[in-house]
Amino acid sequence: MKDIKYIRDYYNKYYTNELDFYWNKTKILNAFKTYENDYRQGKWLSKRMGIKGNETILDCGCGVGGVMKQISLLHPKTEIYGINVSDEQIEMAKQLLNKLDNCSLSVQDFMNTNYKDNTFDIVYFCESICHNNFEKVITESRRILKPNGILYIKDLVIKCSKDKLKENELIKLNNFIKSWCYEVFDIETIINKIDNIGGFELINNKRFIKPSIHWFNAVRNSSLKEYHNARTSAIPPIRGADFLYKKI
Repeated sequence: MKDIKYIRDYYNKYYTNELDFYWNKTKILNAFKTYENDYRQGKWLSKRMGIKGNETILDCGCGVGGVMKQISLLHPKTEIYGINVSDEQIEMAKQLLNKLDNCSLSVQDFMNTNYKDNTFDIVYFCESICHNNFEKVITESRRILKPNGILYIKDLVIKCSKDKLKENELIKLNNFIKSWCYEVFDIETIINKIDNIGGFELINNKRFIKPSIHWFNAVRNSSLKEYHNARTSAIPPIRGADFLYKKI
């Protein structure tokens, strides 16, 4: 896995001004989404997290603030904090959220935040957790969550364990992981990792498989196409999934 500096530089280069044309379409950039429309996606995520409207929430790997914006508009009495290692994405997020008083942003590594213990009611990750050491991220999330707080993870998963993949599928998966600097696990492995860390109870887990058309188009129409193989035939057998946990 690449270090934090590499991830920061990568996002600063490829997911800021490089994709200006794309940000005009959507501020929520996910490989797998249930809805391409930002409002509908934000509403869906809000429901999946069980947001009631008065929580203190942390968005880990907040991108340019797309999810934060939608949750803020849906729940104006929440306090939403967003952190990101990409300082340039944080600057874009500040512009997007400048009229929303309940949103705060900072450049931080979500493996090691500066928040006090038991700060947040909800901590969530939207396709960001596997850029870092999974165990360290979960441990830090447990520390900053309040008792009975909610941990929500929306991410990519392998359709099955690696040892059950065909040879060509495994090659595609390994190329994907190397190219995108992004580890991918199967659902059972993720659940086992969190169980081994302890302190969380799984409330809900759901798989969804609709790929984001905009995401593929964004890669094809930018210099990212020189860095990644964005052809659908090169995409490994990965799906979208989410995990809802309660701190115990």
